[in-house]
Amino acid sequence: MPCVLSLEMIMFRKSTIFVTVLIISILVLSACNLPERQLSRVKTPTSLSVTSPEAFPTPVSLCDNQYFPSRLGNSWEYSGSNTATGAYYRMDTVTRFSAESFGVDTTLAGITFGVNYGCSAAGLTANDPIQQYVGALLSSPDAPVNVKLTSVSGITLPAEIVPGDTWQQSADFDATSQQLNANGRFVFDYIAVGYESVTVPSGTYNALRVDATIRIEVSAFHIQAGTYTLSTWLAPKVGTIKSEGISHISGVEFSDSMELTRFNPSP
Repeated sequence: MPCVLSLEMIMFRKSTIFVTVLIISILVLSACNLPERQLSRVKTPTSLSVTSPEAFPTPVSLCDNQYFPSRLGNSWEYSGSNTATGAYYRMDTVTRFSAESFGVDTTLAGITFGVNYGCSAAGLTANDPIQQYVGALLSSPDAPVNVKLTSVSGITLPAEIVPGDTWQQSADFDATSQQLNANGRFVFDYIAVGYESVTVPSGTYNALRVDATIRIEVSAFHIQAGTYTLSTWLAPKVGTIKSEGISHISGVEFSDSMELTRFNPSP
């Protein structure tokens, strides 16, 4: 898998701590999807709009979210491109659903992995936010690093969002391989920027842009190893329609983009 080749190149670095930082960083940066902003932002070709979407119906369950329709059987198809690994195809499908949680299976680079979401009055929370971004790498039998979450806090997607809102999620981890042993945390800082008209292969949408900064910290002292900035566009009743991200880590700079080609709502 192309991502693994990139990781193997990084493994040639001599410093154990530096290798750890880069491997964990590339894990976050190499596989793709959802959404503070750090300047050196993604170039955005769309124009900011003040038009808000139509009112969302009163939720009938805790899992109802206008920017993540979680009905069992819903699926999304995406085409993407990464400057380090090339073009890719991704498909997400809601395969598990209950009154207080649901699960999404993602197929990417020939590997299928799952991410579970808990539902509350505050919104949706990915039980494994790292898997949400790099599940294909972490699920691969060739993955050079084993990443285990030790605690998760915060929220992934609030139940209600208006431009200017900010929120955060964090995840502490242990990372091990034959060459190293490290710990640290990922911090996901989000800000809702505003509504924009966005055209992707599946159509044109009035979408909410959410900017995010993913900070990678190592050791109990939370030494910052680098960041990844990401813009994601969320369309009401559809979900993620587009994302653009850039790494800000010396030696592993690259960008990633993804667009919705088809949304298949469950009958």
